[in-house]
Amino acid sequence: MPNYVIKCARIFTPDASDFNRIYVRDDKIVHLSRHSAADRSDAVGSAPENDPQGYLQGFEELDFSELIAVPGFIDLQMNGSSACNFWQDISADQLEALRLEQAQHGVTSFLPTLITNSLENLKRHRDFLAKHGLGGAGNQRGLARIPGLHLEGPCLSPQKPGVHPVEHIQPLSLEVIKELVPEGSHEVVLMTAALEGDPTGSVQNYLQNQQVALSLGHSNATYEEAERAFARGSRLLTHTFNALPPLHHRQPGAVGAALLDERVTCCLIADGLHLAPQICALIVKIKGLDRTILVTDRAAVGTSQGSLVGSSIILDEAVVNMIDWGICDLAGAVRMASTNAAAAIGRAQSLGQLGSGFLADIAFLDQDLKVRKTMVGGTLTPLEKSPALTCHRQ
Repeated sequence: MPNYVIKCARIFTPDASDFNRIYVRDDKIVHLSRHSAADRSDAVGSAPENDPQGYLQGFEELDFSELIAVPGFIDLQMNGSSACNFWQDISADQLEALRLEQAQHGVTSFLPTLITNSLENLKRHRDFLAKHGLGGAGNQRGLARIPGLHLEGPCLSPQKPGVHPVEHIQPLSLEVIKELVPEGSHEVVLMTAALEGDPTGSVQNYLQNQQVALSLGHSNATYEEAERAFARGSRLLTHTFNALPPLHHRQPGAVGAALLDERVTCCLIADGLHLAPQICALIVKIKGLDRTILVTDRAAVGTSQGSLVGSSIILDEAVVNMIDWGICDLAGAVRMASTNAAAAIGRAQSLGQLGSGFLADIAFLDQDLKVRKTMVGGTLTPLEKSPALTCHRQ
């Protein structure tokens, strides 16, 4: 694998430093610097003045000097695409094509999201993904990482199923959960559940001991029930306002509890359909940029009994929407689409930022905020589309 020094117009870092060079060795960022045309050290293969040992010498130059470098986007809720969904049987080629498509849009990590199904189907799909890239390891092809699975169900409220098949909804019990998340397993990193179904907290305690982040969602919880789940360690609300009781002036419910609890981060779908732009703005105004995460819930789009079935956007579009709607600037959108998502699943030390020691997962945007290049683990993503992005229906 070659080592790179990447010339950029600008690099987004947490401290807003004025860097424009990224040094990548193997799969990690090892150095950021600022160079000008007058710097003698700006020549290809030379080392910065603060590198007297020559550690940064001999790097191959990539000239992306017209592009802005941001941390690769991380989608915590991704069901598939209009052609290929994770609740169906898919092939290894179709999964690879989906990972390529995501990376080409700057999404360097995503969680395949399995919606409510029979336990047998859920375990089969889990095991398939475990054999085909699950775990977030790097690759030499520039494909998006899969750090783990998001189980959106089957332990949801029968009163708030959305499009999930009610016949497959299960009680939130240790018996059910241990089938899907065996002790010591690492496939599932995030689970959406109606946590009011666990009044003693035994299931929540088990899952959190297995390092599974818990998100309240598809829930009919009262304000008090939601606060109980948050006090026990749940720190996320799944697709805020969707498949939840509406915010009511006498019954604030789960939405009211999440908006008011400073420990909780609200996930939202910024496609203009699941939420009006004004509601997205309201969430950000109350929660702030540090407690909001952009997700897509991407899937085969349509309606079922009047309900939306996922969205059609990819996360780069959500980023642009939030900026175009006047809700935040690029720095804020990147925080919500990358930094906060990495922290939510315990990956804040390796993903979601551009800095020394972080994985070289980088999206390069033009001045119109369109993704032009992507790097995953130090490997540039191919630009060619894959013909394999189709899916056999079950």
